[in-house]
Amino acid sequence: MAALARRLGAGRLDVAEDAVQHALMRALDLWPWRGVPPEPEAWLAVVARNRALDLLRGAARAARLAGTLEVPPAAAPTEGRFERELNEDELALLFAVCHPVLSPEMRVTVALKTVAGLTVPQIAAGLLAEPTAIAQRLVRARRALEDADIPIETPPPDALPARAESVRTALWLMFNEGYSASSGESLVQPELCVEAIRLARALARHKTTRAPASDALAALLLLTAARLATRVGPDGVAQLLDDQPRAAWDASAIALGLAHLERSARGGALTVWHARAEIAALHATAPSGAATDWSRILEIYDGLLEIDASPTLALARAVAVGRARGSATGIEAVESVLPTLGASPYGHAAMATFLAELGRLDEARQHFALAEARSRTQPEQRLMARRRLALAAAPPSATAPPRGSLRPRATPQD
Repeated sequence: MAALARRLGAGRLDVAEDAVQHALMRALDLWPWRGVPPEPEAWLAVVARNRALDLLRGAARAARLAGTLEVPPAAAPTEGRFERELNEDELALLFAVCHPVLSPEMRVTVALKTVAGLTVPQIAAGLLAEPTAIAQRLVRARRALEDADIPIETPPPDALPARAESVRTALWLMFNEGYSASSGESLVQPELCVEAIRLARALARHKTTRAPASDALAALLLLTAARLATRVGPDGVAQLLDDQPRAAWDASAIALGLAHLERSARGGALTVWHARAEIAALHATAPSGAATDWSRILEIYDGLLEIDASPTLALARAVAVGRARGSATGIEAVESVLPTLGASPYGHAAMATFLAELGRLDEARQHFALAEARSRTQPEQRLMARRRLALAAAPPSATAPPRGSLRPRATPQD
């Protein structure tokens, strides 16, 4: 996709996308019966190139472009899931679609569609927007790129700071869609997480894009991805952080994330990526849920909210309030955020958890039912149903804390 887009230009991203999808569909149709060709990447490149020329239709334009749409060389063998170097085509495409001619919202939206390959509904879920608004934004952004005749090339060093933050934001949202899917039968899509980590690590290492904030982003993604294998239990039910077997977390990903976090300290500026990465490190290194430093996590969220007052971040801060100061205080904090969360199930799930910890089971069941109805994936829906049914069978004393104590069980939210 990156190689084709670079040769067609930013104004023809839709042609590149269609051509690549056509090539992949042809492979799905033909390879099971004819066998995989000796050079599958070259086969896909040729089919995509020919499709692009067909889509352009204009004979003169096609003739001019035919010589430039050469087949890219085969990629070198890779070592490990996160090790492939960011090539110049990928780097050029990432920064071209995050050009200052677009607004920050447009940059992130186009990057998620073009580079991350997310669908319009997935992008809308990540940006808390309506799918129709995202579709319109994509049309406007592509028109702006075409009108400005933006070349797809690696920008000069002095142009990187204006674009790098949009690139990092797009990779974070790409990772989030893989870590907590916006719809479907699966809660996680590991391939999206792995690709986001690869690109984030490549940004942190590439000579033209390395920066403390990029290392902090890589740390955040790695430390969070370490829990991927335990996000859903063997029975297909989502697992909260406290229910996950910490021994099954990916120790190598944690070690790699902590190394990136240490390197991120070489700069003088503290970014949102540093703050989020510290929260992820506190979760990843805590020996148990009860031993998590929730007071420090709350302090970090207070600082983050001064920069980004999004509803999702406000809910995370409200949960930290309940963990650090007790369930009753947590209920007050979640109540203040709940009206801003729209159709999200997570506010009701947090409210139900705190209510259950105080023994208010009828109210907790109602909120779990609302969370179940709003759940976006089947594993989440099964989790909410299980917790609701467990409360229906539990006597009040089974979940109520000792009299006079509002300190809840520490159950970090995932």
